[in-house]
Amino acid sequence: MKIRKNHKGKHYRYSVNRKTLNKTRSSTGKIKDPALKKMWVEGQRVGTNFSEMGLAKDPNKAIAIPSYRKDRLHAAKIVNGFVEEELDEEERLLLGIKKAPVEEGPKRGHVVEELEQLASERADPEFRLPKGVVKELSYFLNKYKFNYKGMVTDRKNYGQLTWRQFRLKIRRFMSIPEQFNVYLEQKNLTADVKPDWPEYESDSEWK
Repeated sequence: MKIRKNHKGKHYRYSVNRKTLNKTRSSTGKIKDPALKKMWVEGQRVGTNFSEMGLAKDPNKAIAIPSYRKDRLHAAKIVNGFVEEELDEEERLLLGIKKAPVEEGPKRGHVVEELEQLASERADPEFRLPKGVVKELSYFLNKYKFNYKGMVTDRKNYGQLTWRQFRLKIRRFMSIPEQFNVYLEQKNLTADVKPDWPEYESDSEWK
């Protein structure tokens, strides 16, 4: 029995935007970093752009894994006289050999310096507790103040936290002035000042 092929006619998809489709196919993606975006050359390849900036496209190629076999082969070639040993500057001067050509740095090497400077700058801590946690801790502070062992026995201790965990959470809450000062204002207390509450079986809370 002869198998018949189904020659289905091709249809033009009118619903597809060809301009957008070609852009997505030819695009290399959006560059989010402002320093890289400013120095990126659109006409060049990705590898050329990276090498001119002093960056590595593929870290496995830039910093290769050391090969013991290659090192041994190179040492054997030097011993047998197949390869000349690398000379220092003093030895080159004594033998009258010209200096080896100095490798020039990347054309846009300042990009690396800018990125290193940005990385070295310490960002401001933007950690904030969720609203639910702030509300929960405010409830416990209003009711028990710094009596952490009293918080453990409360009915609203759904997470069954220990008194040490309560102390840790409240310390974290007190270390965020943007949130803790709001709580102090609600209690008509002075901001950035430790509340005059007695502590129970705990060391000083205020740093």
